[in-house]
Amino acid sequence: MGRAFVIFMLNVRYFIAVGVGAALALTGMAEAIAQPEQVGAAEVVQPSSPQASVSPAPVQTSTSPAPASTSPAGSSSPPAASISAKDLLPLNPNPDPLNLPSEPDQVTVTLTQPLSLSQAQELARRNNLTLQVSELQLRQSQAALRQALSSLFPNLSLQTNFARTQSPGSQFTSPNFQFQQQQQLQQFQFQQQQLQFQQQQQEAVNILQLQLSNLQQRFEGPQLISFNDQQNLELQQIINQLQLSASEAANPPTLPLFTPSPLLSTTQSITGGFGGGGGGTTTNTLTANLSLVYNLYSSGQRQASIRAGREQVRSSELAVQQQTEQLRLDVSNDYYNAQQADVQVRIAQAAVENAQINLRDTQALERAGIGTLFDVLQAQVQLANSQQNLTQALSLQRTSRRQLVQRLNISQQADISLADPVQVAGEWTLSLEETIVLALRNRAELEQLLAQRNIAVQNRRIALSNLGPSVNLFASFNTLDRLFDDFTPRYGYSVGLQVNWTFFDGGSARASAAQQEANIAIAETEFANTKNQIRFQVERAYFTLQANLQNIQTARTAVTQATEGLRLARLRFQAGVGTQADVTDAQTNLTQAQGNLLAATLNYNRALAVLERAVGYTITVTPARQS
Repeated sequence: MGRAFVIFMLNVRYFIAVGVGAALALTGMAEAIAQPEQVGAAEVVQPSSPQASVSPAPVQTSTSPAPASTSPAGSSSPPAASISAKDLLPLNPNPDPLNLPSEPDQVTVTLTQPLSLSQAQELARRNNLTLQVSELQLRQSQAALRQALSSLFPNLSLQTNFARTQSPGSQFTSPNFQFQQQQQLQQFQFQQQQLQFQQQQQEAVNILQLQLSNLQQRFEGPQLISFNDQQNLELQQIINQLQLSASEAANPPTLPLFTPSPLLSTTQSITGGFGGGGGGTTTNTLTANLSLVYNLYSSGQRQASIRAGREQVRSSELAVQQQTEQLRLDVSNDYYNAQQADVQVRIAQAAVENAQINLRDTQALERAGIGTLFDVLQAQVQLANSQQNLTQALSLQRTSRRQLVQRLNISQQADISLADPVQVAGEWTLSLEETIVLALRNRAELEQLLAQRNIAVQNRRIALSNLGPSVNLFASFNTLDRLFDDFTPRYGYSVGLQVNWTFFDGGSARASAAQQEANIAIAETEFANTKNQIRFQVERAYFTLQANLQNIQTARTAVTQATEGLRLARLRFQAGVGTQADVTDAQTNLTQAQGNLLAATLNYNRALAVLERAVGYTITVTPARQS
């Protein structure tokens, strides 16, 4: 009678424990996955694309226990609708990118903010450092384009010199007037020759500046890819020529020295006599030179440089678009990985609870004389294994969340939790063929390769333009004035054309053009290769999506069956007709079924995100609403 009463009480405890254990195993997942969903129709961004929408996937309601009240720390979060933009302000990082924390308090987590997937994507778009680098490279390309456009305008420069000259004093007390006139005349001739030299020197400098500007556009513009030995030799030859021209321009002409007439000197010595020495002569000279240089014709080099700069800006814009779309996909994958880690923690906790219940039942049966010590040892081993799995799941949960934090680039003192439940994001209604065509039409990678090809075409024109003539127009206006005296200002000007034509350069220009032709072929080959890769990405994601849609239905049925199997295995074990191994196997089957349902749901969402990325996010998915 006493033994029957013990068995009856164990059965009563069992029914209570089974209800609690099953509820723990399906915490959160029962609400998110088993309930029917309603997903709004997708919006087609481009009218030219096929009509596509994301509709709710077929979902069957499963009878699962109500969620338990216990959940792991950080696993339950308030709904995303309760989070405003003001709440996200504490997540902003330090505006100084060079700031380094120096105290432990500066990296201690003091805030845990729940985020939805859409909020995480918005934070990433605003804070991600890789995207910021792409935007800075776009600004760099725009500045290079403005530099290329500057060649459409002439170069205007002004040079002004002021000189104050103090000549040595005379040794005569009464200088001869004729001698002073001769001295002033020769000084004036010297100043005229000096002014003419400065004018010629300025014209040469302006031409050299124009040649250096053309050289800079050739070797430092957006079309630069790499240097080879031939280009280095060509660059050295041009630099030597410019240095020789600069040396010739810098050598002043030989001016005659002032030599007084012997007759005047003798006469002055006789008539003037010697005295105490007179004061010197002070001269204030002001010269100004205004020069203009303009390239009239460059054999197509100027136009090609501008076109190459515009194509580079277009390529940088496409790079920003590509990085933005890839960042959105990466954030989605990180978010789904964090969701998977959260649910794995809940499953591991439920397994620990079930193992503890099983151990208590086994120990009670042993004390009643029904069970054995071997069954108790098996239950203890099962509990230890479940606890190790829980520890590993908690570690993976923290790691996955920090990975998402790193992607979002939020504050050093902030952490996140997940506000969205695990649920099917929607259903892809386009056929495989329509998806492939839409992806090939909208991918930024293909347009970027076309822009790179156009840049190579313009670089080829720039290389061949070195064999053509270059015509430069130059003009200058100069003036000379002696201040604080009766000297009348002198004016002069010069206008001319300069033609440069390289008839033979050892094959350097044609070799450079051949390199650009190879770059054109490379861009075309990469275009074909990328096109094939995009198609394979679409096909793989599409097949994965269809497979996981079927796996979701199968996994839901398996979870229901595994839950019932565990209940029957425990009843058989407590009644003495089953073994501990049967209970362990049933528990393992339930955990595996729950993991399969989780994996199928998240893999479905990952495949859906890849398809959205493949078509350039031209389809906007409406978040799922629970009925």
